[in-house]
Amino acid sequence: MRFLKIVLVISLFLCLFFAYHFSSNAPVTENEIIRDDEEVQANRSAKQFIKDLDADRTTYVARGAHSKAHACVKAYFEINEKIEPEFQHGLFSLPGKTYKAWIRFSNGKGGMKGNYDSNKDAHGMALKLFNVYQHGLERHTGGSETQEFLMHDSPVFFVANINDYNQFLESEDKILYFVKGINPFKWKLRELMNALETLKPPPESPLKTQYFSNTAYKLGPRNIKFSARACSLQDKTSSDEKSNPDFLQKEMAKELIAGEGCFDFMVQLQDPKKYMPIEDPSIEWRESDSPFIPVAKIVIPRQSFNSPEQREFCENLSFSPWNSLDTHRPIGELNRIRKEVYKASSKYRHTQNHADVPTNLDW
Repeated sequence: MRFLKIVLVISLFLCLFFAYHFSSNAPVTENEIIRDDEEVQANRSAKQFIKDLDADRTTYVARGAHSKAHACVKAYFEINEKIEPEFQHGLFSLPGKTYKAWIRFSNGKGGMKGNYDSNKDAHGMALKLFNVYQHGLERHTGGSETQEFLMHDSPVFFVANINDYNQFLESEDKILYFVKGINPFKWKLRELMNALETLKPPPESPLKTQYFSNTAYKLGPRNIKFSARACSLQDKTSSDEKSNPDFLQKEMAKELIAGEGCFDFMVQLQDPKKYMPIEDPSIEWRESDSPFIPVAKIVIPRQSFNSPEQREFCENLSFSPWNSLDTHRPIGELNRIRKEVYKASSKYRHTQNHADVPTNLDW
């Protein structure tokens, strides 16, 4: 009897293990698959996002996610001199060109209450390239004047689809959402592990880690994900400094007074013969199937970024993956939903804060 119990426990463990690793049923396609209920899901998500903005309100309405900025810094986006022809689309069709940009570094948590840098969290890097059409590039049909790349420091998103995401947002107990019911084979174990892995200790500095797009995008006729990887690492920050609730901002300020920051901007091509779905951002595209290829360098020159004017400018900036050239447009259901949610969120918080989105981006 004891032996039978051991066998049953081991069998259950193995079943859960395989359920965790192989529970996704997202098909691998090169074209997007449009949900029948996407408009409903978008409205549902936007409504919940606005509700959360109000719940996290302090003296003003902060972003619904990535609320706390460490800084907005000036940067250059330098296209590599040598790029393989298959990557030469959009921005990357002009090897050697340099674009000016703003980069916002942030914690992933929504709301400013208890938003300490020492907490486990996701960490974001959002690039806003401007004046991108001065080099003869084709304009976005939506009228965007910028090219924006949004990333955080985990290679996957924690949920598989927008319905799961909405259920998670609406759930009062975020942990129980993943393990609802008594049937363990219906638990969302892979998504739970993704969520736990996303909440990681802070990096030594926002300038010394790697950020990922999670979701898929176009690069001309191909589908890609992208990533920004720090050019070098650094000595560890002292434990005394890490106890400061704003130590990431302070560490970056010290680094950019002493020298410049640098990232390699890389793209990863989808191989439709591998398990690289575009409609499930919780699935990592393995580098063994398709490696990240450097196509540009992000250079953050020496600077000071802590003036009240620059902090206010940073707070009022609005980012969206849909501020993009057509050849770099977002794809996949999560990105399609983000288009409406980001627009509604930005409009609401700027209206509530009696603030305008900055239009003069040049420096």
